[in-house]
Amino acid sequence: MNATQTVNQVTQTLSSTVNTMKPHVLRMNAFVGRARDWRRHPREAVVTVAVVGIAVLMAGSLFARSQEGGIAKVRAQKGEVTIKVSQTGELRAQHQMTISAPTDKQILWMVAEGTYVQGGDSLVVFESEKYVISKSQAQTTVQVERANLDAALNNFHAQQSKEEAARKRYESLPALARKGYVQESEVEQARLDYLELKSRTGSLAAAVNAARAQVQHANTAVEQEERKLRQGVILAPHAGLVVYATAGSEGEQKKVSIGMTPFEGMDLMYLPDVSSMLVDTEISEVDLSKVGVGLPASVQLDAYPGVSFKGEVVSVGNLARRKMNRATGRASGARIFDVTVRVLDHDPRLKPGLTAIVDIIADVRKDAIHVPMEAIFYDDQEKPVVYVKRRGHVEKRRVELGPSNDRVTIVDQHLREGEEVLLSLPGTV
Repeated sequence: MNATQTVNQVTQTLSSTVNTMKPHVLRMNAFVGRARDWRRHPREAVVTVAVVGIAVLMAGSLFARSQEGGIAKVRAQKGEVTIKVSQTGELRAQHQMTISAPTDKQILWMVAEGTYVQGGDSLVVFESEKYVISKSQAQTTVQVERANLDAALNNFHAQQSKEEAARKRYESLPALARKGYVQESEVEQARLDYLELKSRTGSLAAAVNAARAQVQHANTAVEQEERKLRQGVILAPHAGLVVYATAGSEGEQKKVSIGMTPFEGMDLMYLPDVSSMLVDTEISEVDLSKVGVGLPASVQLDAYPGVSFKGEVVSVGNLARRKMNRATGRASGARIFDVTVRVLDHDPRLKPGLTAIVDIIADVRKDAIHVPMEAIFYDDQEKPVVYVKRRGHVEKRRVELGPSNDRVTIVDQHLREGEEVLLSLPGTV
């Protein structure tokens, strides 16, 4: 209500009052015009003075009400006030196993995302037909090389027999030659035959070693193909909840799916340990002084309204970073700090990736005088003030403020329990 409206209302009220009391006023005027001595008509004088006094009082009362207007008021209360910092975050597991692609084979099957698997359960099956063929070919090679080894061994053993016979004949001839039964030339020839057979035995021994090496190489090839076949099925190393990984460039990412051919080493899925869950969130720099490691917290999930889980702050970032604008993807001017909250409760509803609302309990004040935040204003010196209704008037009063939450502000000094305060500036309604 502005000044003109206030004056008009006062004028209308005075006019109504004068009309109501008009007979008395006319009588007073008549007495005033007719009599010069008030002592001749004391009763009429008293009535006239009373009428004027009533009009003045009504005008004053109306002016006091004009300061309040139709502004809502509330009484300062005394009681427990919880100071908390509320932010949105995302659940993740404290520990998780990453399942990567062992080769660049096409995915034929994957266990459904969100499935809770046990250690040893199948997670991914890849295309493996070419490795089955390769293994069969390698096994055939092993058989051929083993046959070659057997042949080499037979030749070697036969050659050893020949060598042994030649050695014995050569060693017996010198004695016969001394007795004149054989010629020295026969002894020499026997010696040469033995040396030749001995040399051939050495060659066949080398052939046996080469055949053994070929068999070993063929066996290694079979083992490699078997390993590739085993890589065609990934088994869970331990129990956990299956969460698919994402692939693709920024802005075009999509989850790994059946039919995709990943590159070797690419992340396929994660097995988080849901027995220990964390919430990653952030706080603004103005709330940094309120939050510290060890503070209690409550965690609520968008997916399960009305359900609250106990939590605890486990880390607060040391360095500020600029908040990213989700619409533009660019950094904004706001500075934030990363905060991690551990969920103390264990519940199957706690799953990675769910959106969580975190309330960090920064302080609890008992017997605190508090008013709604709407009741706090600031004067021209930027000092906090409240407007207190007192004895029909509105009093502007400076106060000392304590901490606040999203609903009320604690007033540490200069306000008492039960005092009425305005929720809007006087004269604005």
